[in-house]
Amino acid sequence: MPKEIELKLSLPRSCIKYLQHLPLLETLGISRPTKQKLYTIYFDTPDLALKRQNCALRLRQMGKNWLQTIKTEGSVASGLHERNEWEVSVPSNQLDFTQLGDPGMIKLLSSAELRKQLRQVFITRFTRHMYLLQTEEGSQIEFCFDHGKIIIDHTKESFTEIELELKSGKPTQLFRLALTLVQILPFPLRLENISKAERGYMLYTGHKNPPVKALPVELKADMDLTTAFTLIAQNCLDQLTRNEHGVITRIDAEYLHQMRIALRRLRTAFDVFASAIPNEVSLIHELKWLTHHLNPARDWDVFVTEQLPKIQQNFEDHTGIAALIKTCEILRKKHNKAARNSIKSKRYTKLILQLNLYLEEAFKYPGQPKTLKKAVTNMTLINFTKSVLINCHKHIIDTMNKVEEFDLTSLHSLRISIKKQRYTVEFFQALFAPVEVKKYIHSLSELQDILGTISDSINTQRLLKEIPVSKTKTLVSREAVGIILGWNKQQLQRMNTEIKDALQLFYHTSLFWEAC
Repeated sequence: MPKEIELKLSLPRSCIKYLQHLPLLETLGISRPTKQKLYTIYFDTPDLALKRQNCALRLRQMGKNWLQTIKTEGSVASGLHERNEWEVSVPSNQLDFTQLGDPGMIKLLSSAELRKQLRQVFITRFTRHMYLLQTEEGSQIEFCFDHGKIIIDHTKESFTEIELELKSGKPTQLFRLALTLVQILPFPLRLENISKAERGYMLYTGHKNPPVKALPVELKADMDLTTAFTLIAQNCLDQLTRNEHGVITRIDAEYLHQMRIALRRLRTAFDVFASAIPNEVSLIHELKWLTHHLNPARDWDVFVTEQLPKIQQNFEDHTGIAALIKTCEILRKKHNKAARNSIKSKRYTKLILQLNLYLEEAFKYPGQPKTLKKAVTNMTLINFTKSVLINCHKHIIDTMNKVEEFDLTSLHSLRISIKKQRYTVEFFQALFAPVEVKKYIHSLSELQDILGTISDSINTQRLLKEIPVSKTKTLVSREAVGIILGWNKQQLQRMNTEIKDALQLFYHTSLFWEAC
């Protein structure tokens, strides 16, 4: 079955000429570069029957020739696209239903009624500069940079991107070449998780991809530890990168929230498997860097979009509250811009590429050494999981014993431990009875929500101090600050009562791993 493996990177349009004279392309090139004008028609039914089946059907004109292509469901992870693909030459710009290589498409298009409904949904027009490269390791990679437009009626959307398609060798070479490009090019590159077809459909429907939440990890009891770690880490990395576009385009604050959750999950994965896999200090350091740069934006999002509106509902006529909200919105935008700049930076792109390269090289490839630390060499996945869960549960209980006096430092430590345990349980939940796992997660969630509210209240006090003095020096503005602090104090008092009930629930929740 033909499979297309490629890595996509987006770049500023102004950099096209620079790429055309890039010495690396001449150094690694093994054939003369080519330039093509490409015109592509994408087909679907009015209700997008093909898209719902994760299929793309297109006709592409290259000079005087037409090529019919079918791409079916594959995977996209951190810019690496893997899909099944069938291509065949056709005599004109008419679909040929006798030339369908995919059995699924043959069945889908066997209906004469559906074939009649097929129509052009969008087109792309772009220029492609193409080079065939050979790496020192011997892999052959087709390097293309495309610049053009997606067109639907009178609506157009420009794009400029690099495609690195693997012709022979290992996908690790795609990541290595991309890292080289990021390091030598004087402008930023960004891994692109959205294909031209997906962009065309989004333009056609007017719908953006929603924020991506954590998906279940498909683990099996007979898996080795390194395979389990790879699946978990890739799952976290997918969630992180699939929310990038929403943050950069400022669609919804939820995208940033999901990126931060993905970061915490990924850091938890490294922590959970620290006793099993070699330490990756540099990667963990960079994950902490990214977390540090996204946190302020999320704190201001919560303060401005969740907390201040609740206060304003009770003080609608207070001019100081309204003025303070406007000031806070300005500060929120400032921190969101800083978060976007971090995601668009070279450092971020290098981090994502290095994470993927690490997972590919260390664990994925047959024949590659799967290094485990001695302490867990002969440990099964289920026993390893139980050991991790028991240790973290004990740490939570020990920390709970210090919370009686509502000590904020202990509460913060408790919140971190509970998050770690929840993410760990969610990683491994496929190995245990679902009903009992769900009860345990529920008890963790109750505690996490209450501790999250406490954390938000503590952040409120800190964020108020970040407001310029010039904005809080009048009597009415000082009064507004006082109202917020008073409301905040009430929140903390209410949480003091609720947390005791949640702690009791957790104490009495059965430990699902003991049944195995």
